[in-house]
Amino acid sequence: MTSEGTTQWPVRLTSARLAIREPGDADRSTMIRLMTDPVTREYLGGAVDYASRQALELSPLGLSWGRWVLARREDDTMIGSITLDYDRGELELSYALLPECTGQGFAAEACLAVLGWAQETLEDGHVIAVTQTRNKRSVVLLRRLGFTVRKGLEEFGTQQLLMERSLADPLPSRDGPVQSPSDPPPPQQT
Repeated sequence: MTSEGTTQWPVRLTSARLAIREPGDADRSTMIRLMTDPVTREYLGGAVDYASRQALELSPLGLSWGRWVLARREDDTMIGSITLDYDRGELELSYALLPECTGQGFAAEACLAVLGWAQETLEDGHVIAVTQTRNKRSVVLLRRLGFTVRKGLEEFGTQQLLMERSLADPLPSRDGPVQSPSDPPPPQQT
């Protein structure tokens, strides 16, 4: 175990419906769509400009520690991404799904798998997540995963919540629903 990543990478994880794996060349167009889709980007800092899109199209996907693709287990089709990294100096969880894949429990399923791996593999005592205060679905999900608010902050011109959870605390049951139909609806393209 280590407190700043593992020496073995890539790590592949699975859950009931997901393959959580390293990105491949076949994922490039979906990754670009995920990173540029206006509905997905609504809570992730806004639209991506032309130069950033060009950089995405030309850059290697790479095997960066803590960065996974979320793919359907049944056919390995990419539907999103999840990251566990130290960009803020602390272990941080983040995730994004294509708009047509939100509201189906995929984010909860992926977070549970990655957090379970972190509990078993890493020495970190806690993990953080940052989400916009107006992203009600993400706030609800993070609370159900055991995250509590550490502080509010402003980034990308909007209010955010920096939330945290202890990795020593048990995760919610994988059998029970972490997301429910009563959660706020996903964002819609206007």
